Amino acid sequence: METLSSEEYFKVQKRALLRELNYVWQKSRFYQEKFGREGIELGDIKEIDDLEKLPFTEKHEIRESLNVAPPLGKHASVDIGNVIRVYSTSGTTGNPTYIGLTFHDRDVWRETAMRAMWACGMRPRHIVPLPIGTFFIAASYGEAIENLGSTLIPVGVGATDRLIGAVKNLGANFILSTTSFPLYLITYCQKKGIDPKTLGVRGFMVGGEPGGGIPHIRQKIEDAYGANVQECMGNGDMLGLMWAECEYKNGMHFVGQGACHPEIIDPTTGDVLEVKEGLKGELVYTSIDRECQPLIRFRTRDHVVVTQTTCECGRTGYCIKCIGRTDDMLIVSGVNVYPSAIRDVVGTLVPKVTGEILIQLVEPPPSVQPPMKIKVEHGQDPGDLRSLKNEIGKLLREKLIFNSDVELVPPGTLPKYEYKAKLVDKDYET
Repeated sequence: METLSSEEYFKVQKRALLRELNYVWQKSRFYQEKFGREGIELGDIKEIDDLEKLPFTEKHEIRESLNVAPPLGKHASVDIGNVIRVYSTSGTTGNPTYIGLTFHDRDVWRETAMRAMWACGMRPRHIVPLPIGTFFIAASYGEAIENLGSTLIPVGVGATDRLIGAVKNLGANFILSTTSFPLYLITYCQKKGIDPKTLGVRGFMVGGEPGGGIPHIRQKIEDAYGANVQECMGNGDMLGLMWAECEYKNGMHFVGQGACHPEIIDPTTGDVLEVKEGLKGELVYTSIDRECQPLIRFRTRDHVVVTQTTCECGRTGYCIKCIGRTDDMLIVSGVNVYPSAIRDVVGTLVPKVTGEILIQLVEPPPSVQPPMKIKVEHGQDPGDLRSLKNEIGKLLREKLIFNSDVELVPPGTLPKYEYKAKLVDKDYET
């Protein structure tokens, strides 16, 4: 599926889309009402390009749907009795969002996860501890690992000693985790007097947050373990895994063919953008093979850049890198700034800095009064600190076009996170 020609790809996507829309029109009370309000008829959608005629689905609509029709919402297209698995995610309100899978949904999620894992270098010879939470198990990661022929070791979050034991005693050699975990494990090993290289881990598949594709972060992990690092991405509401880097590591390939259809839009106007190298925009997804809770033109708030439109690996279609979530975006004097982009720019100064940053907000976002306060860890041999502070400030002005107030702190000062990195400190809440 990943090597389909453009013509074949759109044939597959169109056939699946029209079948899914017919299903949604019959089964989903949520979309019956939503499309009815817009005066949209099923016959209005004949081609992939006709998706633009349909309104977006927003996260707040999903929460409202769950509130008025628990447990799975008006957007559920099957009864709870036909659901084999339910997991939850927490939104900004803290209220859980319940996501259900049928037997068929589980099989689809497992298939796309297997494609992603293969792209990222996982093979039957690998022994794979899984130091991640219940969502990733519910999203069929474990089953995908097993179906590839690899050996699965469920570890869970907060069990670092258990993971190290599994690596040493069972010869585990490939880890699927958040991007923050291998960075956390470096520090953890150093405190225990363990050289990470001696663990024998030779592959990391990282995701769940931006960072795996940032050069200095990838290099730090690869150098510490003597391992290869490749990035992946999915979406909890849509599909557990659907983007993955190949061995050439120039962005993540789409591997969700036949299960999901992605669009890239202008986050301000909502217009669909023509894909080309360097394009920046927001990802929008449409389910095209989902039974329980199909979503049509779901706005993810994931902001991405297209890194290439062809690849030597033979996979077709474009590749992306995730810059950050539009929900996380900060606005400084009218300029949009992503925390992960700040980390990326500062990281170009490694080894003068460690690459660790912490943005300090004194007022609720997204607006930030300049200069933005940022703590930056300097390296072991940073040279003159005043010059380094000025160099960082100049670089941020040139690359991201905002003024900063940089506070340099010693290496190891900023906290390390086992699950996901915290790049913003909300000082206004203290």
